[in-house]
Amino acid sequence: MANANYQETAKDIITFLDRVKTERPDNVMTMFFVQKPSREKFVSFKPQISTELQKKILDMILPLAIKSLQLTVVPYNPVGVADEENELLPPSQVESVDKFLESIKQENLFADMSELKIGRISFYSFQITYDGYTVYLFRQFSKMSKLRKGIISQFVNNELKEMDTDFLGIDELCDMVLHDDVLLILNHISLERIFNYRDEYLKITNAAIGEIVNQGIMENVEQFSDDCQRDVRIMKRFTDMMSKERLPLFFEHYDRVPEIVDALSLDLEFDEEGKIIYREKSQLFHIINLMSDAYFKSLLAERIGVVKTEDTI
Repeated sequence: MANANYQETAKDIITFLDRVKTERPDNVMTMFFVQKPSREKFVSFKPQISTELQKKILDMILPLAIKSLQLTVVPYNPVGVADEENELLPPSQVESVDKFLESIKQENLFADMSELKIGRISFYSFQITYDGYTVYLFRQFSKMSKLRKGIISQFVNNELKEMDTDFLGIDELCDMVLHDDVLLILNHISLERIFNYRDEYLKITNAAIGEIVNQGIMENVEQFSDDCQRDVRIMKRFTDMMSKERLPLFFEHYDRVPEIVDALSLDLEFDEEGKIIYREKSQLFHIINLMSDAYFKSLLAERIGVVKTEDTI
C-alpha cells in the first residue's frame, strides 16, 4: 500500500467518526473490557451501557480521536516513529488481533460483570458500527493505583460520603484504531502492550538468527542468540532489518566486514575462517549495525559514522 493510500485510509475513518460525532445516532457503540490470562488468550467482557452514556462517551472520545488521526501516516517501524506521525500495519501481521476478534464473538463473550476483575483488565475497546461501517478504538487500561489506595468521596446533601472504591476510569485517549484490513497505531508502544507484539519481534529475531547459523559466519552464536532475545531493542532492530531485507545484503558483502571493522575500530575479532567471534553483549549493536548496513562514509569530508534510523539509509 502506497503512502498516499495510507492517508486516504485514515481520511475514510475520520469521515466515518466525524459523521457519528455530528449525527449522534442511538446505540452504535459497544464496549469491551479485555483480560489476558495468558499471552495466548483474550477474555472479553461486554457491559450493558445506556444510550445516554454511550453518547457521553462518544462525545468525549471522538473529538480527540479524529484530531489524532489527522497526523501523517507512515508504515509501522518497530524501532520507533517520529513525533506527529501515526503508523499503519496490516492486522494480518498481528496475530493477537484475531484473538481479540474471536473473544468478542457472541458465543465467547462474558456478560456477567461480577466476574470481571478490574485489576486484571489489560485494555478496553469501543466498537462503533453505523450504516454497515465498523471501527474499533483501543485504549490501554489505567488501574489508577494511587487513587485506589485512598478514599474516594463525594458530597451528598452537603455531607462528604465515601464512594465504592471498586471503580474504573475511561479517558478521552485512543491508542489504536482498527478497520477491516487496517490497523492505525497512534501510540507506538501500545502495539506491544495491547497485542503482545513483542512476541512477533522474538519470532522474527529467531528467524534471522537461523539464517546467520546457516551462513556459518559467527562463533558462539548460541550466546549471541540468548543475548539478542533478552534485549527488546535488538529484537526491534532485527524486525526492522528483516522487513527491509538487509540481511541478504550483509551476507552478500560479508567479505568487506573486516575492512569496516578495522576502519571504525570496532570491538570485534575474527577467527582463522573469517567468522565473527562473539564474546559479550557490548558487541551487539556493532554487529546489528553491520548487518543492517547502518555505517556510512560521507562524500565531502569522508567522515565515517552510523545512521540513527534505518529509514535514513
